Amino acid sequence: MSTSPISSNAFLTSLQTSSSSGTSGSSASGLADVNTFYKLLVTQLTNQDPMNPLSNQDLSAQLAQFSAASGIQSMQQSMATLTAQLAQTQGLQAANLVGQTVVFDNNSISLPVSGGAAGGFTLASAAQNVQVQVQNAAGQTVSTLQLGALPTGVQTFNWDGTTSSGQQAPSGTYSFNVSATDGSGQPVAAVPFGTGKVQSVYLSGSNGPSLQLQGQSGTVPLSSIQGVM
Repeated sequence: MSTSPISSNAFLTSLQTSSSSGTSGSSASGLADVNTFYKLLVTQLTNQDPMNPLSNQDLSAQLAQFSAASGIQSMQQSMATLTAQLAQTQGLQAANLVGQTVVFDNNSISLPVSGGAAGGFTLASAAQNVQVQVQNAAGQTVSTLQLGALPTGVQTFNWDGTTSSGQQAPSGTYSFNVSATDGSGQPVAAVPFGTGKVQSVYLSGSNGPSLQLQGQSGTVPLSSIQGVM
């Protein structure tokens, strides 16, 4: 049986619209609280057409809509609280890294004013010949390091900061590429990673905490950190 003309009532229309919006995941702010819902429901039942009353099916549907909207609203509040707690935990973890040298998913290395720079990579299998090409910001190769034969797994290298011509390279951020082949000349996969000392932590990033590393022009997301040296 169809609902009465009271279904066109502005209060009921607002209630149903708010409930439908809640079930689709949007805010259920139109349903201020349980009391508001039941006041509107009682008003609807009181003013319904006695010759064409609200059916049990329609009443159950409205109650289900309110229950779903209320449940989603509570779930959203719980998720917001959980997200805030997770961000706080990540911030504390990131703060503990200040002053430590970390390994991150990148192929950049930082050359200080004096001294050299270190980098690393992971070999998928043993390699007979491994080369590391250090490049400047313009993409030019400034030095090539011959590392020889290396086993499978994590490997590190040190660059003393001198170019192929024997001159001292200016301080700054460089990148490196790893070329590795096995005994038969077949290429071996090498995944590079960078290292750097954590100077400060930023907690306001949209992707979570980020770290400022010594010599790095930008920040590194906490999610990119592979380990601590």
